[in-house]
Formats: sequence, C-alpha cells, structure tokens
Amino acid sequence: MDASVSVKEKLDGVDEEQLSMIVSALHETAARYDQQGMVMVALKMRITADKVLGIKKAREAAQAAQILGRLNKGKTTCGKQVG
Repeated sequence: MDASVSVKEKLDGVDEEQLSMIVSALHETAARYDQQGMVMVALKMRITADKVLGIKKAREAAQAAQILGRLNKGKTTCGKQVG
C-alpha cells in the first residue's frame, strides 16, 4: 500500500459502526500486548485507534451539521411562507 495514503483515505469505504468495531478491536489487542510486555506495539495500536476514532467523530459532526443545515433551511423557508 502507498505510504502517502492517509488513514482517512484508507477508511473512506468503512461506515461508522465498522469504525467503532475497529477502535474496540485495536484497544482490546493493545491491552493484550501490554500484558505480554509489548508496550511499544500496544502504544502504536492505541495511537491508531485514536486516529480512527477522530475520523469517526469528524464524520458524525459533519453529518450532524448537514442535518442541522437542512432543518434550519426548512424553518427559514416555512417562516417566509407564513410571514
């Protein structure tokens, strides 16, 4: 895989539920690596999990803003029709 491809680009086809499962799996695996004394590998997994979680939250925020934009647009239109 091309090293210049960002984590975000790699996850474009993954939905929010799948992102949650990825984050959970990374955290669980990191905990097992900690128990085995593989601290650096566990740390890298947690960093990756945090990046994936950030992508998930950004997507959710964008979706919420889009929905609010539609709602506010509809209220403005209704207000103009009534007024």
